[in-house]
Amino acid sequence: MAGTRIVLVRTKDSANVGAAARAMRNFGLDDLWLVAPRCRIDERARALASHAEELLEKARVVATLDEALAGV
Repeated sequence: MAGTRIVLVRTKDSANVGAAARAMRNFGLDDLWLVAPRCRIDERARALASHAEELLEKARVVATLDEALAGV
């Protein structure tokens, strides 16, 4: 699954970002992009990430879906 990019668009709840990061880790994915998120990476996100906190730290934040999909 190398080269797979996970893109979340206008995420409202930080818990969803954390849960996505945990699921990504379970499947060996590590390329998380957030498009215009409406939440911050906070303690809820970190708690739900459970062993995938580094994915939250290196997540790319961009303004548009076109930016997130560039090069894919």
